[in-house]
Formats: sequence, C-alpha cells, structure tokens
Amino acid sequence: MAFAKSFIKEGSIEPRLYQETILDTAVNKNTLVVLPTGLGKTVIAALVAAKRLELNMVEGKILFLAPTKPLVEQHASSWKDIFKFPKEEFKVFTGLVSPQKRISEYDEARFIFATPQVIQNDVLANRFSMEHVVLLIVDEAHRTTGEYPYEFIARKYFEQANEKRLLALTASP
Repeated sequence: MAFAKSFIKEGSIEPRLYQETILDTAVNKNTLVVLPTGLGKTVIAALVAAKRLELNMVEGKILFLAPTKPLVEQHASSWKDIFKFPKEEFKVFTGLVSPQKRISEYDEARFIFATPQVIQNDVLANRFSMEHVVLLIVDEAHRTTGEYPYEFIARKYFEQANEKRLLALTASP
C-alpha cells in the first residue's frame, strides 16, 4: 500500500487483511461495507479516500456523511489523526455552521464531514456542487430508505461528480 504513505501518517493505522481485501473492491466499485461495530469501517474508508485522492489529487474532495453531529465530529477528529493534510482542509458542517460560512469553506476543504441535511440544503440552494467530490462516504447506510436525505444526495452526486465513487458503511445488514 505504497499510495497510503503519501497521505496517511505513519503508524496511525495498521490495516488487517480483510480491510485490504475490501479496499481492493471499494477503490474500483461502488461498495456497501457491512461490518460489526469496532471492526474498522473507518480505516477502510480512510484507505479508499487516500487511494481516490492519489488518483485525483488536483481537485479531489472527500465527502463523508453521518446522520448526527456527534458522529460527524467523531469522524473528522479521527481522520485528522490519520491523514497528513493540514487541519484547515478538514471541514465540519452541521446545522451550527451558517450557510454563508459554508459557501467559502467548501472551496478550501479537501475533506468535508457533514450531516446529510446540510448537504441536501446546500445542493438545493446551489451553495455546493459535488462536481469535484471523488468519494462519497455514507455512514449508517441502513438509513438510506424513503425520504431520508441520503437518497437525494446520492442521486445528485451521480449527476454532478466528475469522478464518482460511493462507499456506504453500516453495522446493520
């Protein structure tokens, strides 16, 4: 996994064989990862993100969606410890960040961690385009049914993104 050395801090993660096997699939295909809590879905997502950025470094962005503010903040915090990128390139968007502030920060972000409601609202209001998002990560993917914003975001992502890859994560089959 030489590609990871460019972006991932040494010693921050030690992928297991099953994670590397899932990585091989997820880099090349849209993938649903179903693993029990604590078996490293975040590690898999980070490795896929590193590979996608290696392939699309110039403008590539990672969009990581989680259904609650605490989960959004938890993922952002753990990824700041994993990746070598400056902290300023990690942006957390929940309902607490004003729409006007988000507009300018989307451009600065390499990693966007957000609740689906925020992204849905910003896409609908043309405050955010997913054109440069090279990986859409959906945490708690079992919530993608019905009118939940995940479905809308995924549809818009496949309409807007230049380099599409979807990684859905869940502990619930």
